Amino acid sequence: MGSGAWGTAVRDVAPYVGIGTTLALTVLLGLGVGYWLDQRLGTGPWLLLVGGFLGMALAFYQFFRTVAGLRK
Repeated sequence: MGSGAWGTAVRDVAPYVGIGTTLALTVLLGLGVGYWLDQRLGTGPWLLLVGGFLGMALAFYQFFRTVAGLRK
């Protein structure tokens, strides 16, 4: 495999590399905000759960938006 083929392969794979990181960070951010609000407001695990679900929803939205954009 020559350097031209390697460059093409890296360029083709690059958009997919960040998807996993984006998914993880979005969910963790939602959980972190929910946990922080629970600590401040004393609401128990409820805002943590809401933050986790909201983080997952945003992560899936971003995932499908990214994949749909890559398929064009």
